[in-house]
Amino acid sequence: MQEQNGKITVDELRSAPEGTLTLIDVRKKPDDKQIRGSVRYDGEKLLEADELALPLPHDGKLVLYCGSGNSCSMIAAHLREKGFPNAVALEGGYAAAKEAGIELEELTQEQPIPGEEGTGLKRL
Repeated sequence: MQEQNGKITVDELRSAPEGTLTLIDVRKKPDDKQIRGSVRYDGEKLLEADELALPLPHDGKLVLYCGSGNSCSMIAAHLREKGFPNAVALEGGYAAAKEAGIELEELTQEQPIPGEEGTGLKRL
């Protein structure tokens, strides 16, 4: 994995042993699918948070993806600064994964960011 530049390729994602990565979908306008096994977070809220108390492994591999791979690079860098040293961005984002035939599933609910209002489930 190319951790030194903060990115991972679709081929590296495909070849990673199951259960060794946490996939994080930070797309602003997702369609009705996501990469299988992903959790969803609001990327803008992740960037705005001063302290991050996320229920994610600090020593685990976190692979963030957005639509094309650009904004998730900034979010991955922010997570590395906030105590998640193995956060990386998926090169080419969701579009590259979909094109490469990476397994997809139905979109799941956005996860709340502890301490950040307006994230996760929308209140009625």
